[in-house]
Amino acid sequence: MIVLGAKAGEHDACFALVKDGEPLFVYEQERFNRVKHGRSSDLSVLFEGLAEYGLAPGDVDLVATCGDHGLVPERLRQARAYLTGEALEKATKNVTWRHPTFHRLLAAAGFGEDRVVDVRHHVSHVASVFHASPFDDAAVLSLDCSGEADTAMLAHCTRRDGIGILETVGLPHSLGRFYEAVTSWLGWGFGEEGKTMALAAYGDPERYAADLCGLLQVDGDGLFRFDEGLTDGTFSYSTPELVARVFEERFGPRRGREDEIGQHHKDVAAAGQYVCERVMLTLATTLQKRTGSNALLVTGGVALNSVANGLIRREGVFPRIAVYPQVTDAGAALGAALHTYHQRVQPDARRHWEMSHPFLGRGIDLDRVGEAAAAAGIEGVRCDDPAAFAAERLAAGQIVGWIQGRSEIGPRALGNRSILGNPATPGIRARINAKVKHRENWRPFAPSVLEEDLSTYFEATDPLPYMTVVAPLREEWRETLDSVCHVDGTARVGTVGESFNPLFSRLIRAFKQRTGLGMVLNTSFNDKGEPIVQTCEQALRLFVSSGMDALVIGDWVFEDKREARVGDLDPLRINCRGLPDRPTLLVALPEAGHAQHTVDVLGRERILTSSALCAVGEAEAPRFAGEVVRADGEDALFEIAGKWPQAVFLVPWGADKFVFDPEVYHSGTAEVSRRLIEAGTDDLYWVDPTGQVVRARDVLYVHQAPPPDVPAAYARYWQPAQG
Repeated sequence: MIVLGAKAGEHDACFALVKDGEPLFVYEQERFNRVKHGRSSDLSVLFEGLAEYGLAPGDVDLVATCGDHGLVPERLRQARAYLTGEALEKATKNVTWRHPTFHRLLAAAGFGEDRVVDVRHHVSHVASVFHASPFDDAAVLSLDCSGEADTAMLAHCTRRDGIGILETVGLPHSLGRFYEAVTSWLGWGFGEEGKTMALAAYGDPERYAADLCGLLQVDGDGLFRFDEGLTDGTFSYSTPELVARVFEERFGPRRGREDEIGQHHKDVAAAGQYVCERVMLTLATTLQKRTGSNALLVTGGVALNSVANGLIRREGVFPRIAVYPQVTDAGAALGAALHTYHQRVQPDARRHWEMSHPFLGRGIDLDRVGEAAAAAGIEGVRCDDPAAFAAERLAAGQIVGWIQGRSEIGPRALGNRSILGNPATPGIRARINAKVKHRENWRPFAPSVLEEDLSTYFEATDPLPYMTVVAPLREEWRETLDSVCHVDGTARVGTVGESFNPLFSRLIRAFKQRTGLGMVLNTSFNDKGEPIVQTCEQALRLFVSSGMDALVIGDWVFEDKREARVGDLDPLRINCRGLPDRPTLLVALPEAGHAQHTVDVLGRERILTSSALCAVGEAEAPRFAGEVVRADGEDALFEIAGKWPQAVFLVPWGADKFVFDPEVYHSGTAEVSRRLIEAGTDDLYWVDPTGQVVRARDVLYVHQAPPPDVPAAYARYWQPAQG
């Protein structure tokens, strides 16, 4: 049986293909479109992945989404408990439109309704860890901002009975939303909660703990509720509302991203972290009492809080605790696929797969390393023993990039897409932060330590392979290893066993032979704000533009970059490469603030060699070397654009809004796009402010049937499998 799990669209988009219970690949959208957190409704990655494995879409038995729009009535019942009037009407419209969309995206791509299966969001999270675990019996704690109608789920899972839901927390009450609001008030954005967690160690939680405990009230079992006194019929408990109504009133104005961090910021972070830890520890204790299990699995976006996970481990609530590498919504794609497989296959025929490593992403494109190096103006040499080469350079205090095989899933580099350093080299943390990662120096790095040496350096004995649980460093090592030791004396450790990652294990052993130290500093191979690198080109670009001293890709090594050319690899430039070089009309819509940048990139890269620019409305047109025309409305735009074989619309919204926002889906821009396609403009694209390039007809008809003469953009994949 082949089951495809899909988190299609919005943040953390991901596709996971499972064959007879075992994953073939898990592809995170952000690695391909280079937009952090993978906000995209483009399903091209899904079809490309199938083709890589010699499969056609028709070979897929079932497609599982990690969301069940059958729970929309329950979500609306919850909304009526705290919203009224226009606020309720707005929420109802949003919920009834948004939640079925994940299902409809797949149906619109050609997967028939009979093959698309909806899986409850938090059940997907629970399945993603239980069905990857070695345990016959486990308690599972799932926490995030929200699913369809749940923000938390407590479950008891067994091989015999499957997933048993013990308790859920419904909207609007959300630990994930609470922590997101703390992060937002501190001046950071979506997905940057790790900064809040790190900053918390510098603060005093007692200063503001009472304020935040009043906002998120916790009972004796750990179940939580927002302060219902905030409810006035219009307050929806969104992150912006929590920041404005609660945090700014109690703690002052929201910090600007570049503003100085004061002690009161650190104390609010500490209080937020305290509340999070209190909830998670109490819920874990409740689960132990109710299940009697020996193992706890933690999942959902909140499970990236490795400090809270470390507290649960240190308190000994369960003999075993495991937090897998892909606990965010991206991991729910694999969970939905595994759950569907285990539901549909008879018990005696099921295969119980166990995750023994995280390397399920795409392999590095080694066949293009020479081409990429030439484009970067550098030369590499082949190396008989890349592990020994890297160990030698690390022992000498150098910063080494390390790229091997298939990429890790999840946000942590675990030895195949890593930037490495000697954790005992003085100043190594500051060098990597300033010259490679370009991030705040108060943030420590994580260590990768040989599994057998874990207890030498840490107060821990069980393997912790995924860098999702912190452990205290032993007192005698904290000064020597200050580059990987946080101010609270802990580190987000990752153990490396021989079977987990043989080559990376050999590198650390070679390093230990030279230094006596059985660990290396390990951080993800990406620059600030970027996803982990996916290709040789991206790896070489970061190498030549940063303070990295050496780079190893497969058995190729690069050191001399004196003649290197630093390439511009922003998402727009990469994604625009897929545009056919045809006569093209560029359409600059009003309020598209990225229009000038897009025009400049297309011109500089000569991606479209024959084009004109159409400025819509009265806004000033971008500077453009070719012909510039104006359209004063949608009818005029239709007449002008209809004369071109290809049109590229520079739109002011994220491309996902064309699917998930009904106002944008039915906007004038969407309607004129449909008119153009139905009149014969097959090649019509949208370029959004994040740099995404989306083929318009992929998403223009998600909520309605396309006319029969409009071909599906993915039609070329719907062919019999070859050979």
